[in-house]
Amino acid sequence: MTNALRTPNDYEWLIYSLAERFPIVRHSTLRFIRLGATLARVTGELYFAQDIRLVVRQRILYHRLPALIDDYGYEVWRGSEKILLV
Repeated sequence: MTNALRTPNDYEWLIYSLAERFPIVRHSTLRFIRLGATLARVTGELYFAQDIRLVVRQRILYHRLPALIDDYGYEVWRGSEKILLV
C-alpha cells in the first residue's frame, strides 16, 4: 500500500494493524469510527516502552480520495507528565 489514506478501508486496516506491524508499539487503543460515507474519526492511544504513550485525535474527510486529515491533535505523555502537545 503506497497511501494509507487512499480509501477508508486502507486507513482502517493501518490503524488496527499498527501494534502487529510495528513492534515498538506495545499496545493500541486506537479506534477508526465511521461517521457517514465521507467522514471518520480516529481516537485512542498508542503505548510504548518507558511509560510513553501517544494520544491521537483525527478527523478524516473522504469526500474525495485520497482522504484528507482535516483536523488532528496529538499528545505525548511519559507517565503522568505531558511532554508534547501538537
